[in-house]
Amino acid sequence: MPSKRILCPLCDRPKQRCLCPFITPTDNRTFTLILQHPDETAHAKNTGELLHRSLNHSQLLIGEQFNPAQLEAYLQQAVLLYPPTDGGPAANTPPPDQPKTLIIIDATWRKSHKMLFLNPTLAKLPRLSLSKEYSGNYRIRKAKNNWQLSTLEASCYALQQLETCEATYRPLLNHFDQFMDTLVGFDPNRSKPIN
Repeated sequence: MPSKRILCPLCDRPKQRCLCPFITPTDNRTFTLILQHPDETAHAKNTGELLHRSLNHSQLLIGEQFNPAQLEAYLQQAVLLYPPTDGGPAANTPPPDQPKTLIIIDATWRKSHKMLFLNPTLAKLPRLSLSKEYSGNYRIRKAKNNWQLSTLEASCYALQQLETCEATYRPLLNHFDQFMDTLVGFDPNRSKPIN
């Protein structure tokens, strides 16, 4: 009978793909709500979970459609990290005051569009787009363009932008790069680190 894989007691992942060495306690001033599509939860490259475990002020909700009452507590003075879409608010529509909450959708592009459709309260939120293009280091997943980012990368850059504090998020981004190095090590066909 084959032996069971040994799982980390903290992150519940196989020891080889344990998240714990890459968790980086980060004191974000802007509370971050991560809405994760259920399909993302089983991926070894689940950067939404790593983000949640690293941010001191965050909540992770898993689902495709959320009860509006469940989201209501988070929507006051909130901004959604998402580009403009037809019928949605323009990107960078400012909320009444400095946002207290950054809302992230952790899903593929196609599934994130569906989540917006299924959750109209999210679609009506003011949007935040990143103020500049960043080169991503999400080498474990194929991307057409260098500027396509993981959930963790995009969230860190958005928080830097909201809080005007790049240094706060640099350690987490550095540990993310190490996480990518580890995952790429399991698949030699993946690309080498981006310089």
